[in-house]
Amino acid sequence: MKPGSCGQPFLAAVLAVAASSLVKADSNQWTIQGSYAITPTTPLRVGNQRQLLMDNYVVEDRRACRRTVHAPRKHAANPLLSTGPGGLCPDRSFNYASVDHDREEGLYRVWISSSVQIKQPTPPGFYWLTRGRYYESTNGIQWRAPVLHLVEVDGTKANNVFVGGTETTYDSVGISRTPHKWRQRGRYMMVCHKGPAGRDPHPELVADGQELRLSFSDDGVHWQEQKENPIFRGQSDTANNVCYNPEREVMMYYRRPPINAGEIRRIAYSESADLIHWSQPEHVLIPDELDPYSFYCMPVVKYQGVYIGFLHMFYLRPPLVRSGNNEKHMKIDVELAWSRDGKHWERHPERPLFLETGPAGSYDQGMVYAAKGLIEQEDQLGIYYTGHENLHISTMPGESHLCLANLRRDGFVSLDAPEEGSMLTKPIECPGGNLHINARTREGGSVSVSVRRGDGQFDGARLPGWDHQQCQAFQGDAIDHTLQWKDQAGMQGLQGQAIRLEFNLRQAELFSFWFE
Repeated sequence: MKPGSCGQPFLAAVLAVAASSLVKADSNQWTIQGSYAITPTTPLRVGNQRQLLMDNYVVEDRRACRRTVHAPRKHAANPLLSTGPGGLCPDRSFNYASVDHDREEGLYRVWISSSVQIKQPTPPGFYWLTRGRYYESTNGIQWRAPVLHLVEVDGTKANNVFVGGTETTYDSVGISRTPHKWRQRGRYMMVCHKGPAGRDPHPELVADGQELRLSFSDDGVHWQEQKENPIFRGQSDTANNVCYNPEREVMMYYRRPPINAGEIRRIAYSESADLIHWSQPEHVLIPDELDPYSFYCMPVVKYQGVYIGFLHMFYLRPPLVRSGNNEKHMKIDVELAWSRDGKHWERHPERPLFLETGPAGSYDQGMVYAAKGLIEQEDQLGIYYTGHENLHISTMPGESHLCLANLRRDGFVSLDAPEEGSMLTKPIECPGGNLHINARTREGGSVSVSVRRGDGQFDGARLPGWDHQQCQAFQGDAIDHTLQWKDQAGMQGLQGQAIRLEFNLRQAELFSFWFE
Protein backbone atom coordinates (compact mmCIF):
# COMPACT_ATOMS: atom_id res chain seq x y z
CA MET A 1 0.00 0.00 0.00
CA LYS A 2 1.35 3.41 -0.94
CA PRO A 3 1.95 5.94 1.86
CA GLY A 4 -1.12 8.09 2.36
CA SER A 5 -3.42 5.85 0.29
CA CYS A 6 -5.73 5.36 3.28
CA GLY A 7 -5.96 9.12 4.01
CA GLN A 8 -9.29 9.84 2.32
CA PRO A 9 -11.31 6.98 3.84
CA PHE A 10 -9.83 7.69 7.25
CA LEU A 11 -10.67 11.42 7.01
CA ALA A 12 -14.21 10.61 5.91
CA ALA A 13 -14.66 8.34 8.91
CA VAL A 14 -13.38 11.02 11.30
CA LEU A 15 -15.74 13.62 9.83
CA ALA A 16 -18.66 11.19 10.09
CA VAL A 17 -17.96 10.60 13.79
CA ALA A 18 -17.65 14.33 14.41
CA ALA A 19 -20.93 15.02 12.62
CA SER A 20 -22.62 12.26 14.61
CA SER A 21 -21.43 13.77 17.91
CA LEU A 22 -22.80 17.16 16.93
CA VAL A 23 -26.22 15.63 16.34
CA LYS A 24 -26.12 13.77 19.66
CA ALA A 25 -25.06 16.89 21.54
CA ASP A 26 -28.37 18.44 20.57
CA SER A 27 -30.47 15.47 21.73
CA ASN A 28 -31.94 14.63 25.14
CA GLN A 29 -29.24 12.00 25.59
CA TRP A 30 -26.94 14.74 26.83
CA THR A 31 -29.35 16.42 29.24
CA ILE A 32 -29.88 15.57 32.91
CA GLN A 33 -33.65 15.13 32.69
CA GLY A 34 -34.98 12.42 34.99
CA SER A 35 -32.16 12.74 37.52
CA TYR A 36 -33.07 11.91 41.14
CA ALA A 37 -32.53 15.36 42.67
CA ILE A 38 -30.97 18.39 40.95
CA THR A 39 -30.84 21.72 42.81
CA PRO A 40 -31.47 24.50 40.30
CA THR A 41 -28.78 27.14 40.00
CA THR A 42 -29.71 30.73 40.72
CA PRO A 43 -30.24 32.39 37.33
CA LEU A 44 -28.60 35.69 36.44
CA ARG A 45 -30.88 38.66 36.95
CA VAL A 46 -29.96 40.85 34.00
CA GLY A 47 -33.05 43.07 33.99
CA ASN A 48 -33.04 45.46 31.05
CA GLN A 49 -29.29 46.03 31.04
CA ARG A 50 -27.42 45.43 27.81
CA GLN A 51 -25.26 42.32 28.01
CA LEU A 52 -21.77 42.83 26.59
CA LEU A 53 -19.84 39.80 25.41
CA MET A 54 -16.16 40.47 26.07
CA ASP A 55 -16.09 38.02 28.99
CA ASN A 56 -17.98 34.93 30.21
CA TYR A 57 -20.23 36.69 32.69
CA VAL A 58 -23.35 35.74 30.74
CA VAL A 59 -21.72 33.25 28.35
CA GLU A 60 -21.82 29.54 29.24
CA ASP A 61 -20.22 28.21 26.04
CA ARG A 62 -19.41 29.16 22.49
CA ARG A 63 -18.52 27.19 19.37
CA ALA A 64 -16.57 28.39 16.32
CA CYS A 65 -16.72 31.98 17.57
CA ARG A 66 -14.03 34.47 18.44
CA ARG A 67 -13.98 37.81 20.22
CA THR A 68 -12.94 40.90 18.27
CA VAL A 69 -11.84 44.19 19.84
CA HIS A 70 -13.01 47.11 17.70
CA ALA A 71 -11.00 50.32 17.44
CA PRO A 72 -12.95 53.61 17.46
CA ARG A 73 -12.92 55.80 14.34
CA LYS A 74 -10.91 59.00 14.71
CA HIS A 75 -13.09 62.01 13.92
CA ALA A 76 -12.53 63.84 10.64
CA ALA A 77 -12.48 67.20 12.48
CA ASN A 78 -9.43 66.23 14.57
CA PRO A 79 -7.57 67.90 16.12
CA LEU A 80 -10.31 69.78 17.96
CA LEU A 81 -8.12 72.13 20.01
CA SER A 82 -4.35 72.45 20.29
CA THR A 83 -1.48 73.79 22.35
CA GLY A 84 1.12 76.26 21.16
CA PRO A 85 1.08 79.69 19.50
CA GLY A 86 -1.66 78.79 17.01
CA GLY A 87 -3.84 76.86 19.44
CA LEU A 88 -6.51 77.60 22.01
CA CYS A 89 -4.05 76.65 24.77
CA PRO A 90 -0.85 78.72 25.04
CA ASP A 91 0.94 76.05 27.09
CA ARG A 92 3.57 73.62 25.81
CA SER A 93 1.69 70.35 26.20
CA PHE A 94 -1.58 68.68 27.14
CA ASN A 95 -1.44 65.71 29.47
CA TYR A 96 -4.58 64.04 30.81
CA ALA A 97 -8.17 65.04 30.09
CA SER A 98 -11.56 64.43 31.73
CA VAL A 99 -14.83 64.93 29.82
CA ASP A 100 -18.50 65.29 30.74
CA HIS A 101 -21.69 65.88 28.77
CA ASP A 102 -24.34 67.85 30.65
CA ARG A 103 -27.52 67.01 28.72
CA GLU A 104 -29.68 69.37 30.79
CA GLU A 105 -27.50 72.37 29.99
CA GLY A 106 -26.59 71.11 26.52
CA LEU A 107 -22.93 71.55 27.38
CA TYR A 108 -19.79 69.48 26.95
CA ARG A 109 -17.02 70.09 29.46
CA VAL A 110 -13.37 69.10 29.35
CA TRP A 111 -10.73 69.60 32.01
CA ILE A 112 -7.12 69.14 30.84
CA SER A 113 -3.80 69.10 32.63
CA SER A 114 -1.48 71.35 30.63
CA SER A 115 2.23 71.98 31.15
CA VAL A 116 4.89 74.56 30.42
CA GLN A 117 8.65 74.24 30.63
CA ILE A 118 10.31 76.53 33.20
CA LYS A 119 14.04 77.15 32.86
CA GLN A 120 16.35 76.34 35.75
CA PRO A 121 20.15 76.48 36.06
CA THR A 122 20.66 72.85 37.06
CA PRO A 123 20.45 69.92 34.58
CA PRO A 124 18.45 69.23 32.49
CA GLY A 125 17.91 72.99 32.38
CA PHE A 126 14.13 73.02 32.87
CA TYR A 127 11.22 71.55 34.82
CA TRP A 128 7.53 71.07 34.07
CA LEU A 129 4.91 73.30 35.70
CA THR A 130 1.43 71.81 35.31
CA ARG A 131 -2.00 73.34 35.85
CA GLY A 132 -5.62 72.59 35.00
CA ARG A 133 -7.45 74.30 32.12
CA TYR A 134 -11.20 74.25 31.49
CA TYR A 135 -13.02 74.25 28.11
CA GLU A 136 -16.67 74.17 27.00
CA SER A 137 -18.55 73.19 23.84
CA THR A 138 -22.17 72.96 22.71
CA ASN A 139 -21.52 70.20 20.15
CA GLY A 140 -18.38 68.43 21.40
CA ILE A 141 -16.42 69.51 18.31
CA GLN A 142 -15.90 73.28 18.52
CA TRP A 143 -14.50 74.38 21.87
CA ARG A 144 -14.02 77.68 23.66
CA ALA A 145 -11.89 78.74 26.61
CA PRO A 146 -14.05 80.75 29.05
CA VAL A 147 -12.23 83.42 31.03
CA LEU A 148 -12.46 82.35 34.69
CA HIS A 149 -10.42 85.02 36.52
CA LEU A 150 -9.26 82.47 39.10
CA VAL A 151 -5.50 81.84 38.75
CA GLU A 152 -2.83 84.33 37.76
CA VAL A 153 -0.67 83.19 34.82
CA ASP A 154 1.97 85.46 33.29
CA GLY A 155 0.67 88.45 35.25
CA THR A 156 -3.04 88.11 34.46
CA LYS A 157 -6.10 86.15 35.61
CA ALA A 158 -7.79 86.55 32.22
CA ASN A 159 -7.47 82.85 31.36
CA ASN A 160 -9.24 79.50 31.69
CA VAL A 161 -6.99 78.02 34.41
CA PHE A 162 -9.11 76.59 37.25
CA VAL A 163 -6.28 75.18 39.37
CA GLY A 164 -2.58 76.03 39.36
CA GLY A 165 0.19 78.21 40.73
CA THR A 166 3.78 79.33 40.27
CA GLU A 167 5.35 77.51 43.23
CA THR A 168 3.12 74.42 43.11
CA THR A 169 2.38 72.01 40.28
CA TYR A 170 -1.06 70.42 39.94
CA ASP A 171 -0.44 67.34 37.87
CA SER A 172 -2.70 64.50 36.78
CA VAL A 173 -6.08 66.13 37.30
CA GLY A 174 -8.93 63.59 37.11
CA ILE A 175 -12.57 64.77 37.28
CA SER A 176 -15.87 62.87 37.28
CA ARG A 177 -19.48 63.17 38.46
CA THR A 178 -19.88 62.78 42.22
CA PRO A 179 -21.90 59.67 43.12
CA HIS A 180 -25.27 60.26 44.79
CA LYS A 181 -23.82 59.02 48.09
CA TRP A 182 -21.65 62.17 48.36
CA ARG A 183 -23.60 64.47 46.03
CA GLN A 184 -24.15 67.07 48.76
CA ARG A 185 -20.43 67.86 48.64
CA GLY A 186 -20.61 68.98 45.00
CA ARG A 187 -21.70 67.86 41.56
CA TYR A 188 -18.14 67.05 40.47
CA MET A 189 -15.19 65.54 42.28
CA MET A 190 -11.49 65.91 41.43
CA VAL A 191 -8.39 63.95 42.35
CA CYS A 192 -5.03 65.47 41.55
CA HIS A 193 -1.35 65.09 42.26
CA LYS A 194 0.06 68.19 43.94
CA GLY A 195 3.67 69.00 44.75
CA PRO A 196 6.35 71.69 44.84
CA ALA A 197 7.33 73.06 41.45
CA GLY A 198 10.81 72.34 40.17
CA ARG A 199 13.22 69.44 40.38
CA ASP A 200 14.93 70.35 43.65
CA PRO A 201 14.42 67.85 46.50
CA HIS A 202 12.53 68.94 49.62
CA PRO A 203 13.78 66.71 52.45
CA GLU A 204 12.13 69.01 54.99
CA LEU A 205 8.70 67.95 53.66
CA VAL A 206 6.95 64.62 54.21
CA ALA A 207 7.24 62.49 51.03
CA ASP A 208 9.14 65.38 49.41
CA GLY A 209 5.91 67.37 49.42
CA GLN A 210 4.11 65.05 46.97
CA GLU A 211 0.40 64.63 47.73
CA LEU A 212 -2.82 63.27 46.24
CA ARG A 213 -5.79 65.47 47.09
CA LEU A 214 -9.56 65.34 46.70
CA SER A 215 -11.81 68.33 45.91
CA PHE A 216 -15.47 69.03 45.04
CA SER A 217 -17.30 71.54 42.87
CA ASP A 218 -20.87 72.36 41.88
CA ASP A 219 -19.99 74.09 38.61
CA GLY A 220 -16.75 72.33 37.65
CA VAL A 221 -14.82 75.58 37.97
CA HIS A 222 -14.75 76.64 41.63
CA TRP A 223 -13.31 73.86 43.82
CA GLN A 224 -13.33 73.20 47.55
CA GLU A 225 -10.74 70.81 48.96
CA GLN A 226 -11.79 68.03 51.31
CA LYS A 227 -10.62 68.85 54.84
CA GLU A 228 -9.17 65.34 55.27
CA ASN A 229 -6.54 65.95 52.57
CA PRO A 230 -4.12 64.64 51.58
CA ILE A 231 -5.78 61.28 51.05
CA PHE A 232 -2.32 59.96 50.08
CA ARG A 233 1.20 61.25 50.45
CA GLY A 234 3.83 60.32 47.89
CA GLN A 235 4.11 60.56 44.16
CA SER A 236 1.62 59.27 41.60
CA ASP A 237 2.19 61.41 38.52
CA THR A 238 -0.19 59.57 36.24
CA ALA A 239 -3.83 59.76 35.17
CA ASN A 240 -5.14 59.40 38.72
CA ASN A 241 -8.86 58.66 38.53
CA VAL A 242 -11.73 57.29 40.57
CA CYS A 243 -14.77 55.21 39.68
CA TYR A 244 -17.70 54.41 41.96
CA ASN A 245 -18.70 50.80 42.61
CA PRO A 246 -22.42 50.85 43.55
CA GLU A 247 -22.54 47.10 44.27
CA ARG A 248 -20.07 47.46 47.15
CA GLU A 249 -20.66 51.18 47.77
CA VAL A 250 -16.97 52.07 47.54
CA MET A 251 -14.96 54.54 45.53
CA MET A 252 -12.23 52.81 43.54
CA TYR A 253 -8.99 54.72 42.97
CA TYR A 254 -6.54 53.89 40.14
CA ARG A 255 -3.00 55.19 40.55
CA ARG A 256 0.65 54.18 40.49
CA PRO A 257 1.92 51.74 43.13
CA PRO A 258 3.98 53.27 45.94
CA ILE A 259 5.85 49.97 46.36
CA ASN A 260 7.06 48.12 43.27
CA ALA A 261 9.80 45.94 41.82
CA GLY A 262 11.79 48.84 40.45
CA GLU A 263 9.27 50.20 37.91
CA ILE A 264 6.54 52.63 38.97
CA ARG A 265 4.54 52.40 35.76
CA ARG A 266 2.02 49.80 36.86
CA ILE A 267 -1.71 49.93 37.70
CA ALA A 268 -2.48 50.02 41.42
CA TYR A 269 -5.81 50.09 43.21
CA SER A 270 -7.18 51.50 46.44
CA GLU A 271 -10.74 51.88 47.70
CA SER A 272 -12.71 53.81 50.29
CA ALA A 273 -16.25 53.69 51.65
CA ASP A 274 -16.12 57.24 53.05
CA LEU A 275 -13.43 59.04 50.95
CA ILE A 276 -11.36 59.43 54.11
CA HIS A 277 -10.08 55.97 54.97
CA TRP A 278 -8.37 54.35 51.97
CA SER A 279 -7.10 50.80 51.60
CA GLN A 280 -3.41 50.09 51.14
CA PRO A 281 -2.70 50.33 47.38
CA GLU A 282 -2.20 47.00 45.61
CA HIS A 283 -1.20 46.02 42.08
CA VAL A 284 -4.10 44.95 39.86
CA LEU A 285 -2.34 44.92 36.46
CA ILE A 286 1.32 44.22 35.70
CA PRO A 287 2.89 43.49 32.30
CA ASP A 288 3.34 39.89 31.23
CA GLU A 289 5.27 38.19 28.41
CA LEU A 290 3.07 39.76 25.71
CA ASP A 291 3.30 43.33 27.01
CA PRO A 292 5.64 46.28 26.73
CA TYR A 293 7.80 47.14 29.69
CA SER A 294 5.41 49.64 31.28
CA PHE A 295 1.72 50.36 31.87
CA TYR A 296 1.52 54.14 31.97
CA CYS A 297 -1.99 54.62 33.35
CA MET A 298 -5.58 53.35 33.10
CA PRO A 299 -8.64 55.63 33.18
CA VAL A 300 -11.68 53.56 34.16
CA VAL A 301 -15.36 54.08 33.26
CA LYS A 302 -18.41 51.95 33.92
CA TYR A 303 -20.58 51.03 30.94
CA GLN A 304 -23.55 48.65 30.94
CA GLY A 305 -22.40 46.81 34.05
CA VAL A 306 -18.78 46.44 32.92
CA TYR A 307 -15.79 48.45 34.13
CA ILE A 308 -13.88 49.46 31.01
CA GLY A 309 -10.17 50.23 31.44
CA PHE A 310 -8.21 52.21 28.87
CA LEU A 311 -4.82 50.62 29.55
CA HIS A 312 -1.94 52.75 28.28
CA MET A 313 1.03 50.82 26.90
CA PHE A 314 4.36 52.66 27.22
CA TYR A 315 7.01 51.21 24.93
CA LEU A 316 9.92 52.26 27.10
CA ARG A 317 11.88 49.16 26.12
CA PRO A 318 11.29 46.50 23.47
CA PRO A 319 8.70 43.94 24.63
CA LEU A 320 10.07 40.63 25.82
CA VAL A 321 8.55 38.59 23.00
CA ARG A 322 8.74 41.25 20.28
CA SER A 323 12.44 41.97 20.48
CA GLY A 324 13.97 43.68 17.49
CA ASN A 325 10.90 45.86 16.80
CA ASN A 326 11.72 49.35 18.01
CA GLU A 327 9.14 51.22 15.91
CA LYS A 328 7.06 51.87 19.02
CA HIS A 329 9.95 52.96 21.24
CA MET A 330 8.89 55.89 23.48
CA LYS A 331 5.33 55.86 22.11
CA ILE A 332 2.10 55.28 24.03
CA ASP A 333 -0.90 53.31 22.69
CA VAL A 334 -4.10 52.15 24.40
CA GLU A 335 -5.35 48.61 24.88
CA LEU A 336 -8.73 47.58 26.27
CA ALA A 337 -9.22 45.89 29.65
CA TRP A 338 -12.45 44.92 31.37
CA SER A 339 -13.66 43.89 34.81
CA ARG A 340 -16.90 43.06 36.59
CA ASP A 341 -15.75 44.25 40.02
CA GLY A 342 -13.06 46.85 39.27
CA LYS A 343 -10.27 44.75 40.82
CA HIS A 344 -9.92 41.63 38.68
CA TRP A 345 -9.11 42.56 35.10
CA GLU A 346 -9.14 40.66 31.82
CA ARG A 347 -7.84 41.42 28.33
CA HIS A 348 -8.08 39.86 24.90
CA PRO A 349 -5.46 37.09 24.69
CA GLU A 350 -4.04 38.48 21.43
CA ARG A 351 -3.68 41.99 22.91
CA PRO A 352 -4.99 44.04 19.96
CA LEU A 353 -4.62 47.80 20.24
CA PHE A 354 -7.80 49.77 20.88
CA LEU A 355 -6.57 53.33 20.27
CA GLU A 356 -3.30 53.56 18.38
CA THR A 357 -0.94 56.38 17.53
CA GLY A 358 -1.29 57.73 14.01
CA PRO A 359 1.09 57.49 11.05
CA ALA A 360 4.29 59.53 10.78
CA GLY A 361 3.58 63.23 10.43
CA SER A 362 0.10 63.06 11.97
CA TYR A 363 -1.25 65.05 14.92
CA ASP A 364 -1.11 61.96 17.17
CA GLN A 365 1.97 60.19 15.84
CA GLY A 366 3.79 60.09 19.18
CA MET A 367 1.37 59.34 22.01
CA VAL A 368 -2.35 58.98 22.68
CA TYR A 369 -3.91 59.40 26.15
CA ALA A 370 -7.55 58.31 26.49
CA ALA A 371 -9.58 60.76 28.56
CA LYS A 372 -11.49 59.97 31.72
CA GLY A 373 -15.17 59.75 30.78
CA LEU A 374 -17.34 58.23 28.07
CA ILE A 375 -19.88 60.22 26.07
CA GLU A 376 -22.95 58.07 25.39
CA GLN A 377 -25.04 59.00 22.38
CA GLU A 378 -27.98 57.26 20.75
CA ASP A 379 -26.01 55.19 18.25
CA GLN A 380 -22.38 55.68 19.22
CA LEU A 381 -19.91 56.34 22.03
CA GLY A 382 -17.57 59.32 22.10
CA ILE A 383 -14.04 58.70 23.37
CA TYR A 384 -11.93 61.82 23.75
CA TYR A 385 -8.16 61.66 23.94
CA THR A 386 -5.10 63.85 23.80
CA GLY A 387 -2.91 63.18 20.79
CA HIS A 388 0.74 64.17 20.78
CA GLU A 389 3.05 64.91 17.89
CA ASN A 390 6.10 64.21 20.03
CA LEU A 391 7.29 60.99 21.66
CA HIS A 392 7.66 60.65 25.44
CA ILE A 393 10.78 62.81 25.25
CA SER A 394 10.72 66.21 26.97
CA THR A 395 13.11 67.88 24.54
CA MET A 396 11.30 66.73 21.38
CA PRO A 397 9.34 69.52 19.64
CA GLY A 398 5.69 69.12 18.73
CA GLU A 399 2.25 70.22 19.85
CA SER A 400 -0.48 68.21 21.54
CA HIS A 401 -4.19 68.22 20.84
CA LEU A 402 -7.63 67.29 22.12
CA CYS A 403 -9.09 64.70 19.76
CA LEU A 404 -12.22 62.57 19.42
CA ALA A 405 -12.84 58.99 18.31
CA ASN A 406 -16.28 57.40 17.89
CA LEU A 407 -17.28 53.81 18.56
CA ARG A 408 -20.43 51.92 17.69
CA ARG A 409 -22.76 51.68 20.68
CA ASP A 410 -21.79 48.58 22.71
CA GLY A 411 -19.01 48.20 20.16
CA PHE A 412 -15.99 47.54 22.37
CA VAL A 413 -15.93 43.78 21.67
CA SER A 414 -18.07 41.59 19.43
CA LEU A 415 -18.57 37.84 19.38
CA ASP A 416 -17.98 36.77 15.77
CA ALA A 417 -18.70 33.68 13.71
CA PRO A 418 -16.59 33.94 10.52
CA GLU A 419 -18.59 31.03 9.07
CA GLU A 420 -21.10 29.31 11.37
CA GLY A 421 -20.98 29.25 15.15
CA SER A 422 -23.11 29.38 18.26
CA MET A 423 -23.17 30.84 21.75
CA LEU A 424 -25.10 29.54 24.76
CA THR A 425 -25.88 31.79 27.70
CA LYS A 426 -25.92 30.87 31.36
CA PRO A 427 -29.36 30.51 32.96
CA ILE A 428 -31.08 33.91 32.95
CA GLU A 429 -34.19 34.99 34.81
CA CYS A 430 -36.35 36.20 31.94
CA PRO A 431 -37.54 39.76 32.66
CA GLY A 432 -40.21 39.59 29.95
CA GLY A 433 -40.56 42.16 27.19
CA ASN A 434 -38.75 41.50 23.90
CA LEU A 435 -35.27 40.27 23.09
CA HIS A 436 -33.14 42.91 21.39
CA ILE A 437 -29.76 42.48 19.68
CA ASN A 438 -27.01 44.76 18.42
CA ALA A 439 -25.52 42.85 15.48
CA ARG A 440 -24.05 42.98 12.00
CA THR A 441 -23.98 40.27 9.34
CA ARG A 442 -22.20 39.85 6.06
CA GLU A 443 -24.21 39.26 2.90
CA GLY A 444 -25.90 35.90 3.34
CA GLY A 445 -25.20 35.86 7.08
CA SER A 446 -27.79 35.66 9.85
CA VAL A 447 -28.50 35.63 13.58
CA SER A 448 -31.23 33.49 15.14
CA VAL A 449 -32.01 32.49 18.72
CA SER A 450 -33.54 29.43 20.36
CA VAL A 451 -34.91 29.68 23.88
CA ARG A 452 -34.24 26.73 26.20
CA ARG A 453 -35.08 25.98 29.80
CA GLY A 454 -32.39 26.65 32.40
CA ASP A 455 -33.82 25.17 35.59
CA GLY A 456 -32.58 22.08 37.42
CA GLN A 457 -33.09 18.72 35.73
CA PHE A 458 -34.90 20.42 32.85
CA ASP A 459 -31.81 22.47 32.02
CA GLY A 460 -31.40 22.64 28.25
CA ALA A 461 -34.86 21.39 27.35
CA ARG A 462 -36.18 23.18 24.28
CA LEU A 463 -39.33 25.22 24.64
CA PRO A 464 -41.97 24.51 21.97
CA GLY A 465 -42.41 27.48 19.64
CA TRP A 466 -39.10 29.09 20.62
CA ASP A 467 -36.56 27.25 18.47
CA HIS A 468 -34.44 28.51 15.57
CA GLN A 469 -36.98 27.43 12.99
CA GLN A 470 -39.64 29.69 14.53
CA CYS A 471 -37.22 32.61 15.01
CA GLN A 472 -37.28 35.24 12.28
CA ALA A 473 -33.55 35.37 11.54
CA PHE A 474 -31.85 38.76 11.53
CA GLN A 475 -29.81 39.93 8.54
CA GLY A 476 -28.10 43.28 8.04
CA ASP A 477 -26.62 45.87 10.41
CA ALA A 478 -28.61 47.25 13.36
CA ILE A 479 -27.81 48.90 16.68
CA ASP A 480 -31.21 47.81 18.00
CA HIS A 481 -33.16 44.96 16.42
CA THR A 482 -36.11 43.16 18.06
CA LEU A 483 -36.11 39.40 17.48
CA GLN A 484 -39.45 37.72 16.93
CA TRP A 485 -40.74 34.15 16.82
CA LYS A 486 -43.73 32.95 14.82
CA ASP A 487 -46.93 32.85 16.90
CA GLN A 488 -45.17 34.49 19.88
CA ALA A 489 -46.07 38.03 21.01
CA GLY A 490 -43.01 38.91 23.05
CA MET A 491 -41.55 37.05 26.03
CA GLN A 492 -44.05 38.07 28.71
CA GLY A 493 -45.17 34.46 29.04
CA LEU A 494 -41.64 33.48 30.07
CA GLN A 495 -41.23 36.25 32.64
CA GLY A 496 -39.66 35.02 35.88
CA GLN A 497 -38.58 31.68 34.38
CA ALA A 498 -34.96 30.49 34.18
CA ILE A 499 -34.05 30.32 30.48
CA ARG A 500 -30.99 29.97 28.31
CA LEU A 501 -30.55 31.70 24.97
CA GLU A 502 -28.81 29.80 22.19
CA PHE A 503 -27.55 32.15 19.48
CA ASN A 504 -26.85 30.73 16.03
CA LEU A 505 -24.44 33.00 14.19
CA ARG A 506 -23.64 32.68 10.51
CA GLN A 507 -21.04 35.13 9.19
CA ALA A 508 -22.16 37.53 11.89
CA GLU A 509 -20.92 39.84 14.65
CA LEU A 510 -22.94 40.04 17.88
CA PHE A 511 -22.17 43.08 20.04
CA SER A 512 -24.83 42.78 22.74
CA PHE A 513 -28.32 41.61 23.64
CA TRP A 514 -30.92 42.77 26.15
CA PHE A 515 -34.58 42.56 27.13
CA GLU A 516 -36.91 45.52 26.82
